[in-house]
Amino acid sequence: MKRFIFQIITKDFNLTEEREYLGDIVKIALDSFADVLQLRNKKMTPGNIYRSGIFIKNILSNSYPGRAEKPLFIINDRPDIAYLAGADGVHVGQDDFPACTVKKLFPGLILGVSVDDLNQALIAEKAGADYIGVGPVYDTTSKSDAGGLIKHRELKNICNAVNIPVIAIGGINDGNISDLDSCGINGVAVISAVSNSEDPLKTACALKKNIDESLNINKCI
Repeated sequence: MKRFIFQIITKDFNLTEEREYLGDIVKIALDSFADVLQLRNKKMTPGNIYRSGIFIKNILSNSYPGRAEKPLFIINDRPDIAYLAGADGVHVGQDDFPACTVKKLFPGLILGVSVDDLNQALIAEKAGADYIGVGPVYDTTSKSDAGGLIKHRELKNICNAVNIPVIAIGGINDGNISDLDSCGINGVAVISAVSNSEDPLKTACALKKNIDESLNINKCI
């Protein structure tokens, strides 16, 4: 099973800062030994998503040629673009392409699915999801489309019910990761905790260390 423990997701960046921001965030993902880097930008056109995807893929492919493990590269929402850009996988929400269709048409892509409750989690697993993202678990301003907060009790129920990795997202930072330990999650995904940090690399490294030490990360890995 692939590792999904520490995931860095891009913020909604402007095209004027695209190459500088993406270059920085890819380097941060590499240098912090993040397990996943996800390209997510709800403001971008399909063409721009593709071009950004190619840009990220090229940096990942050409950086640290001797390193065996590099971050998996996931593109949000668009399995077709993920396939064309040579990404490792795609992450879809409840209003995007159906997970079962994505798995049927793009069987080679790792499939992540955002879920809001236990029923959606079970459906995603049955549809072939390789991991699920659950959140927001804390208040967040990074995802304008995020629903209501997921209670820790519901998060724990989801973790106990599925046999694929459960990744918590939403308002997670170095100060509250340990609070999620008892829920049984397999990892966390962050946006603003890294992208809005005064020292993004230092923050990412601290998050990675804290996650590895704090979470029950053995299930499904």
